[in-house]
Amino acid sequence: MADKYTKKAVPDSSDWKDVQIEKEFTPPKQKSTVTYKQLEQQVANIDSQIASLGSQKAEVEAEMAKVKKAVEA
Repeated sequence: MADKYTKKAVPDSSDWKDVQIEKEFTPPKQKSTVTYKQLEQQVANIDSQIASLGSQKAEVEAEMAKVKKAVEA
């Protein structure tokens, strides 16, 4: 059975991104509540982590090159 998404309530805000959606997923039947804005923030956090990890990776790869050069010397 596919996950089921149901609108819970209409918020005071006119921003559709603030509408709470109840997600019912199986097995077993469980429910969680989320908004589009919360998911958008998760994506922004992941993007930030990707950028940070990219620079960390570059630093480690630069150090690896130095270590390899020292080993080969």
